[in-house]
Amino acid sequence: MSQTMLSMKLEKPLFYKNKFALRFELGPTDISVWADSKRENINEEYFRVASNRAASIYRSAFSQNDEIKVCYQILSDGRQKIKKSDYFFKLFCKLSGKPIVFSEHRDIYRDDLEYKRYCIKRVTISDVYTQDLNEDEVILALINSDFGCRGPSLHGQLFLINCTKGLTLHIYDDRGMDIVADSKKPLESIYHEQNSSLLDYDRDYMDRLFALT
Repeated sequence: MSQTMLSMKLEKPLFYKNKFALRFELGPTDISVWADSKRENINEEYFRVASNRAASIYRSAFSQNDEIKVCYQILSDGRQKIKKSDYFFKLFCKLSGKPIVFSEHRDIYRDDLEYKRYCIKRVTISDVYTQDLNEDEVILALINSDFGCRGPSLHGQLFLINCTKGLTLHIYDDRGMDIVADSKKPLESIYHEQNSSLLDYDRDYMDRLFALT
């Protein structure tokens, strides 16, 4: 594991677990998720806007030839495991042959969890570069996480760790995306380029963070 990965807290909500962080709004608030009042039909315009925003932010954070680690994890009560048959491996099938590590993490204790029983099951693929990824397919699978009816979806937590720039990106669902780093510098250009997509609820924190000298 790189020092970049070890120093960042890979746990939802990523934005609140890390000091240097950006949170973006993907799903537009002025467009309904549903095309009808009965909530029977998906409004594709909503998802088109969310996907386009996610792709734009991703391309501000990841450049050609950046080295990446792909990290996927699930919360397990000890029985659930990440299997080779999971959609994650189909989505990243082009990375077959890359170094892959399965690991288990128990540093997630909270009052509502039984420490000795619950853990995070994680798989990490290393030696990946930006051009190895089909970011549009990855974004679609994450945007669909709560709407499997739209197509293939990922239900665990996926983190794209940019080892070159020292930042981590996480799309938590159709509503939003977090990007965190060990310092302010890797996030500065993203903050300015994608300012209009920052989540207003947390904008004050982000504005104060980047106003500091």
